[in-house]
Amino acid sequence: MMIVVFKKVRTFLIFVLLNVIVINGYGQKIGPWNLNDLNEVPKWEKTLKAQKEGMTGILYESLPNKGNKVQVFAYYNAPKGNMPKAGWPAVVCVHGGGGTAFNEWVKKWNDHGYAAISMDLEGHYPIKDTIEGKLQRVPTENPGIARVGTFMDFDLPIKEQWYYNAVAHIILANSLIRSFPEVDANKIGITGISWGGNLTSTVMGVDSRFKFAIPVYGCGFLPEADGAQGDAIKPGKHTAVVYENYDGSAYFKNVSIPTFWLNGTNDRHFSMLSTLKSSQSVKGPATLRYKKEMPHGHKVGWKPEEIYAFANSVVKNEVPLIHFDKPVVKKNNITVAIKTAKEVTKVELLYTKDLGAWNKRKWEVSEARLEKKKIKAIIPAGATTVYLTASDEDGFMVTSEFVVINQ
Repeated sequence: MMIVVFKKVRTFLIFVLLNVIVINGYGQKIGPWNLNDLNEVPKWEKTLKAQKEGMTGILYESLPNKGNKVQVFAYYNAPKGNMPKAGWPAVVCVHGGGGTAFNEWVKKWNDHGYAAISMDLEGHYPIKDTIEGKLQRVPTENPGIARVGTFMDFDLPIKEQWYYNAVAHIILANSLIRSFPEVDANKIGITGISWGGNLTSTVMGVDSRFKFAIPVYGCGFLPEADGAQGDAIKPGKHTAVVYENYDGSAYFKNVSIPTFWLNGTNDRHFSMLSTLKSSQSVKGPATLRYKKEMPHGHKVGWKPEEIYAFANSVVKNEVPLIHFDKPVVKKNNITVAIKTAKEVTKVELLYTKDLGAWNKRKWEVSEARLEKKKIKAIIPAGATTVYLTASDEDGFMVTSEFVVINQ
């Protein structure tokens, strides 16, 4: 009898343990999101509305809004040619403010050998029509929640806030694309531009199924940023809601995948400082690319070829981008060690003599030199902040962390 009881107890304990593993794996709640729901393949259907040549238009279901059905429009496509044995690697593309589902973005990834999905996060089709006398995007039949300024719906119940639902839309897009037979579910990454960079910074720490993440402009530590985003979310309770639930910094401790952070020196929405703090807070390897006076926009945001080279290095085992160690400053000299399997063809020092708002600082270029596997430069007199750049034989440019010079 005791043996039978022991076996029953052991079986029960194994059952409980397995359920704990499931709950702590794909079924856990991270932040306000219940991944048990979001990791399921959503119901979806094809649509011919907003049709683009070579693209599949999709409407997939997301979280209901006050009990009402919500459908998200997306463009999806896979590359042509010989498919890898395990399927195509894939990318989830997250648009920024004023954006929508972009068939051009999907095609850009297709041309680099990736399946891709780009969805509209505000309940629209990517077409415009005159509605109530104004030219505006056409809403889907079941649109859900639109963005209200910069987190200006923070005092609503959380499930009625746009950012909460946008994150859900993105995770469900991952659940959808990984279900397609031509996609390798073990090689899916995420990239986002501007607001999409914010969302990518959050999602990478909530959805552990991604293999790489590429935030462009947008990042974490938003309330600390100067510029449009930070200025809009500094006051009191507003800041607390963002930091507790939405800002990437709340979830960076979960991020062990490779990340690639791109920004401009003078971006009007996101400061270099917030990008740096974000890259330093994730647990996995992080690569930086600060482009002098990089314009802000979707097309310029997905243009850099370094983005695709970085993805290839993670999921296609291609040669990685140049790796920078931390820069070291001694007196008026800066040195940084690098690792690379390619020839380095160009190195530079970028510096500013200004203080104050990051997006208003003037940046200048000075000479640097490569000595074996180290980049060295003399820091110009009066410089307040400096960083180093390196380009390889394919023209791929990445940068070091910046260093604030003691004045």
